Amino acid sequence: MAKVYKHPISGFHYSVNEVGLVRVDDPETGRYGIFDDNGVWFEGEIIDVDLQAAGWVGRTPEARALREANS
Repeated sequence: MAKVYKHPISGFHYSVNEVGLVRVDDPETGRYGIFDDNGVWFEGEIIDVDLQAAGWVGRTPEARALREANS
């Protein structure tokens, strides 16, 4: 299971999905969003993301390895 990072202000959970993109979950509502490490939205109800958090999580060695394996 991927490590989950809790955003200190929004409380959203940031993690890396199975293809190396950033998954953002709102634990209160169950909504989610999928973004790349530049904050570009791909899917989900959450369409706005903290760009620094997405970049930080999306550029981890784990995320990079998954993107390379799936390209």
